Amino acid sequence: MPRARILCAGLAALAGVLALGCRQAPAPAAVDPALASCLTGDTLAAAGVNLDRLRASALYSKLPAAVAALLEPLRDASYLLLAYDGRDILAAARGRFPEAPVGSALLGKDIAVFGSPAALEKAKAQHRVGRTGAEWLLDRGAAVSTSPVWAVARGGVSFPLSGNAANLNRLSRLAEYETIALQLGPAIELEAAAVGRSPEAARNFEETLRGFFSLAAAGAGRAPDLAALLHSAQVTRDGAAVHASLSATPEQIVRVFALAE
Repeated sequence: MPRARILCAGLAALAGVLALGCRQAPAPAAVDPALASCLTGDTLAAAGVNLDRLRASALYSKLPAAVAALLEPLRDASYLLLAYDGRDILAAARGRFPEAPVGSALLGKDIAVFGSPAALEKAKAQHRVGRTGAEWLLDRGAAVSTSPVWAVARGGVSFPLSGNAANLNRLSRLAEYETIALQLGPAIELEAAAVGRSPEAARNFEETLRGFFSLAAAGAGRAPDLAALLHSAQVTRDGAAVHASLSATPEQIVRVFALAE
């Protein structure tokens, strides 16, 4: 699978797969300002990964080979920020880079950016401004951006997905924005949030999401433990806000995401 498609699929999984949680007033953005300054105003979705915490977690050894290979050029990085503008994926990483990793450009000594030539030029220009262009989006994601793995997306974003994962775009069209956060421990705690465009849209979102969990559980086939896990997901709604949570082992989380392929 091409690198850009893997990145996009990963971003979509983080930002769209279980787009759920409680509506909260925006708080000051917790994203590294230097990395955030690479994001332009047309950013539709962003995701962050604390690579040091991911490598130290039990989840790291369970990652699919394609994802592990994607992270290999980032072995000297401590944090990764991904952004999607509807066309291109940009990856910005902080770390100690003796030289620019293959396929990247260095912004100073410790920021490397990866992406298409057009995405890199946009990131460089925004970085020279000295502040992020994606303030609205990062403000909505502030409550989750201190988590080891997190994502935020504007509602209505259509990710280039296929198979079961393509159904996630239907959920996105009902939301104003969506967030997701993973806490890494012996159990992976998933908390995610969606704010509906209206109370009616939120109700539709909740019902569709419950159906998604039911279909996913049915698709678990001969894996009763996975079916039971999906049935245990907690989904609630309060006005225009929909919330869901799930607790699973690292192996189970990887298998849940595989169901969306």
